[in-house]
Parts: sequence; C-alpha cells; structure tokens
Amino acid sequence: MKLHHDTPCAECPWRKEAPAGWLGGHPPEYYADAVRDGEVPACHLRDFGPEDDRTAFCAGALACMKNGAVLPPERWPGQKGARAARQKVRNVEGAFMTYAHFYAHHTGGKRYEAPWLRKAETR
Repeated sequence: MKLHHDTPCAECPWRKEAPAGWLGGHPPEYYADAVRDGEVPACHLRDFGPEDDRTAFCAGALACMKNGAVLPPERWPGQKGARAARQKVRNVEGAFMTYAHFYAHHTGGKRYEAPWLRKAETR
C-alpha cells in the first residue's frame, strides 16, 4: 500500500469529529485491533484489495498510531512502507489519541478489550 492522503480525509472514522458508529461496514474491533497490533488498515475510500496498487493506507489510523507512539512493524503483507507513511501524516491533532479512544467513541463509551480477553469472556 501507499499513502494517498497525508491528513485524515473528511470521511475518516479515525477523526475525533467522525459520527459515532460510522465505520463503513466494519465493526469497531476490526479497526481498533488492527492498530493495536501495529497494522495499518486500508483507507475505506481507497481499498481495492491488498494486491491492487490503488489501495492506500488510512491516514487517520496512521495519525492515531503517531499520537499513541505505535510503530508499524511492517511484517504483514501490504504493510511495507507503513513506517515512512506514518512519518508523513499531518493533522494528528484531529485524530484520536489511541485506538481505545477510537473504540469508545464508536461504541457509545464502551471500554476497549483486547481480542484474547473478549474470547475468554465468551467461554
């Protein structure tokens, strides 16, 4: 992937002003878990699949990672260049400080729980 926007776009769910719950079809755990693990999701407006050169990193997720001092490890397919993209992102003030803040905003104030904890509680 590459960086298409260097600031979170107007439709980005990672912006503090994003409408709560508006996530473009994915559950909040999908996005929060990815960023927690250092994976940068694709921009929901520029996601054409992992093999398509038009697919771009989400600038909002990168801004949140920058705010929360999360450094993408680039070990997953499609993540090459994520660290350089993280450095280029601007307007980090408009993005959530952490994936937990993102999660709380989009779930009506629920506390983020790691995937292993969610699995343990459902047993």
